[in-house]
Amino acid sequence: MNILIDAHVFDSKYQGTRSHLKGLYSALIPICKNWNFFFAATDVENLKAEFGEFDHVTFLKLKKQNKVFRLINELPKIIKKYNIDYSHFQYTIVPISKCRYIVTIHDILFEQKEFKHYFPLKGRIINHLLHKFSAKKADILLTVSEFSKIKISELYSISSDSIYVTPNAVNDEFYNTEIPQIDTPSKYILYVSRIEPRKNHLNLLKAFVELKLKDKGYKLVFIGKSDIAYPEYEAYKNSYKEELGESLVCIENINNEGLVSYYKNCSLFVFPSFAEGFGIPPLEAMALQKKVLCADTTAMKDFNLPTELTFNPYDVDELKIKIEESLVNDYDFNALYEAILSKYNWKVIAKDFKTIIESDYKNK
Repeated sequence: MNILIDAHVFDSKYQGTRSHLKGLYSALIPICKNWNFFFAATDVENLKAEFGEFDHVTFLKLKKQNKVFRLINELPKIIKKYNIDYSHFQYTIVPISKCRYIVTIHDILFEQKEFKHYFPLKGRIINHLLHKFSAKKADILLTVSEFSKIKISELYSISSDSIYVTPNAVNDEFYNTEIPQIDTPSKYILYVSRIEPRKNHLNLLKAFVELKLKDKGYKLVFIGKSDIAYPEYEAYKNSYKEELGESLVCIENINNEGLVSYYKNCSLFVFPSFAEGFGIPPLEAMALQKKVLCADTTAMKDFNLPTELTFNPYDVDELKIKIEESLVNDYDFNALYEAILSKYNWKVIAKDFKTIIESDYKNK
């Protein structure tokens, strides 16, 4: 069986789709030695570094990063040349192809009326057409959470029975006890996410300021790039420069060793996002046995966390109470974490994915 993976996401900034592909195929390649995998991107050397080199894995160099050229010209030629049986795309497929489509749609938050305002109008219109078309054309339609599965079924009129959940999981570096460590502040609250309105950095910043945690020796660390204009957050940050001093630490670029270090040494990890198709950072914090507070909305409900670890992201007062309790209370949720992480495990997910493909191939 020949499988093509559109891996163009490895040519750009880090994002969830990239992490998903790396985790899924890094676990799938070793257990499918009789399958041939073809990864296509412009930066072939980066693909080799991400996935390693195997006899049954081929890395194909795309000439251009242009999306339209890739989907209309380059990928169809690859599909024909290498006699591809399945092509795996994130969100958007090649319009015309003779192979079978695997499509992963991580979320369609932009389609939901309560979240539309977080996304630019032009993008919503284009993505509505492309994602709906791709979802309906998929021979194997995947998503990453039960929440997203329900929304895709509801908003695109697709039977939920034909949508499979292949969730995200924690990558191996979070379990590597020998990974090099870097220096971090002594006491800090951590949030890992792109900076944009939907991610709700503002309410966490408000809680930090109103609790006067700087005076108690804490810092607030945000790791992630600014992605969409966030004027309310910027205005608040500028208004409270004196109160914040040097207690707000914003890090845009960080390698895996640094990221693990910041997780490992934090006093508390908080994930206040309003809406997610999945939300992997809380799981990464759990893998390192850190105290976690997580918003209880959208896909985060799939984690089934106890009330002590959840909060309403729209309620700053509740968040303040939960932060204070978490910082002073010692609790042991390691057994709970272990149960949750056993579900979000790439080896388990890859085996399920393999079964899905084999069943489709047998019945096509």
